[in-house]
Amino acid sequence: MHITHFLSGRGGSMDDFEEPLLAVLSQTPNLEIFIIDWPMSTAFGAVADTLASCCQNLRTAHWHVPSELVSKVIWALESLPSLVSVHLMFDEAVKESDTITLGSAESVKLTLPNLQQLFLKGFCQDFMEQASGWTLPMLRSFSFDFGPNRHDLPDVIGFLVQHGDTLLFLDLNCVPALDVRTILDLCPLLMTFCFNLDWKILPAAATDTQDPDNPNANPEHDATVPVSLTNRPHNYIQHIGLHGCMQAFGVGLAAYISTDPLSTHLVQRNNDTNFRALSRSSFPKLERVRLLSPLLLQYLNDANGPSEGECFMRWERWWDACESAGVRLEDCSAGLLGNLPQDPVGEEGYDEGEDDDDGYYTEEEEEEEVPTRRRVSNLSELRELLEECRRMSAEAEQEPPFMFPY
Repeated sequence: MHITHFLSGRGGSMDDFEEPLLAVLSQTPNLEIFIIDWPMSTAFGAVADTLASCCQNLRTAHWHVPSELVSKVIWALESLPSLVSVHLMFDEAVKESDTITLGSAESVKLTLPNLQQLFLKGFCQDFMEQASGWTLPMLRSFSFDFGPNRHDLPDVIGFLVQHGDTLLFLDLNCVPALDVRTILDLCPLLMTFCFNLDWKILPAAATDTQDPDNPNANPEHDATVPVSLTNRPHNYIQHIGLHGCMQAFGVGLAAYISTDPLSTHLVQRNNDTNFRALSRSSFPKLERVRLLSPLLLQYLNDANGPSEGECFMRWERWWDACESAGVRLEDCSAGLLGNLPQDPVGEEGYDEGEDDDDGYYTEEEEEEEVPTRRRVSNLSELRELLEECRRMSAEAEQEPPFMFPY
């Protein structure tokens, strides 16, 4: 059962559908998947009670609730031990209060023996703190999306201390930087890792690199000091996903940001530094790197590639680095980053008579100037991928933007 939001001239809220929803749930004892995209408030308690009493076969649950209902969410999970996949989105608390009272739920030490996938989005600080003490022996996938929020970051490290050793998939999307090296040490079995390429990641043991001849130098702010994402090679990661990067190629809103060029420069420098750290020495089994933002792909398509100058050279550097390492560089549609759809001209699907200065290359450039790159092929398939990407963005999907195969 999937209840999604729709627009109606009469308006309405989730509470208006509580009675008919409960009536339906009470007659679905075999229900295995239950998704509600609408934000639930007072209706959630009754819905959770009905699920507990009538839907013990439930395997997948997607709930969208205000953060002050975290105690009810905990009790709901406690009553549904067969859950395999849980997706929770917590809105900011409706009631203004310094703290959220968990009551008796604070002492609950849940055991969810079948839970394999957990996705948390929004204001999930209290939930993550409680979940750090639970028993989740089968947890394989954890995704965390903090949106644009910058304050009161949940204790992600504390959660991974308890549950990181079983994870195969880890997706961390937030603006404040996290300690990537510690995270990867806590998750030795990861095959897919996603993080924000905009993060400022300090060099390992920065104090050990202090120049004795220049004691005032600060290696933490020195762009020449190499950054490593690992304390030791991670021997299982095959796929890396990159959030952020919205300013890397000078397209979209980044093309019009001129009021704070220093901030843009610093973010772009972080992008370059972190991308260089995606090396074979740190990730010996790396197969692909994927930029995860559908909006970035849309901007690149609208601008027909990165802007000229440094932004275009950045794309070239990233492509060349992946090409030389035998790593596939992808956009969010799983296509090669740079092979954007073009309007077909002539039978071959590209314009043989015009130069293409924006990096989305013609046949002559492919053969003479950029021999290592593949020309755009199968344009209809690429158009379908881009159109699917647009639909995903328009529908504001609550799922992670991708899930690499294990």
